[in-house]
This record gives sequence, structure tokens and C-alpha cells, in this order.
Amino acid sequence: MKLRAELTGLPQREQARRLATVAAALVAHIERIEPDASEARAALAAIRIGSGDGRLTGRYFSDLIYSDDERGTLRRLSEAVGKPSEDGWNALTTAAMYVAWLVYQETGDPMPNDVNEVGEDSLDLLEEQLAKLG
Repeated sequence: MKLRAELTGLPQREQARRLATVAAALVAHIERIEPDASEARAALAAIRIGSGDGRLTGRYFSDLIYSDDERGTLRRLSEAVGKPSEDGWNALTTAAMYVAWLVYQETGDPMPNDVNEVGEDSLDLLEEQLAKLG
């Protein structure tokens, strides 16, 4: 797939920078449909920090997805099923999980099971999700 070929040859931080641009467009899409999208903005902020000089843990990223207090992007995705924002939440969740995976790769910390299932093939999934959005 094109996205995987474009990103996987780049350093991890550069991959995250490119995904931050994608995530910003996804958040704008979600906010046009759902003005109260604080989880989307939090995921974007983390992706931007992870793509720069900032240091966030992989666990921080994955908590934005699978939040203990049920406020993560995955919950918002489940609420959006069948609604116009569903594809945006789906793609944003995939992008955030891929950046979490990059952070775990960079730090060498053991990955939790939810992130362990993420890898370069997630970029193929993200590309398919983005295609649904046009």
C-alpha cells in the first residue's frame, strides 16, 4: 500500500510527524460533525508531542484509546457507529495506536497487548479508512 511504502522507510519521529498532519485533518472532520470531540483533540495533541521533541510514553498514547474512565477514542468510535463521524473516529484511533506503537519501538518498553497487535500493516488499514473519507 502507498501509505506504508511512504512512511516505513522514514525515522519513527518523521512517521509520527506525517501522521500528525493526517490526524489534524481527521480531527477537523470529526469536529465538523461532533463539536464536542475532546478525545480527538487529546489524541492529536499526543501525536504532535510524540512527533516532536516531547516525550510521552506508549502507555499514555494507548490510554487515549482504551481509557480506564471510558473516555478514549475507542469509546467515541463505538458511539459513532452508523453515524457520519464513524470513519473519522476509526481512522484517528488507528493513527494514534500506530504512533503509540512507534513510541514503544523507540523506548524499548514492553508493549501491552492492545498495542502488541499494531504494526506496519496498521498503515494499510489506515489507508483503507482514509479512502472511505475521500
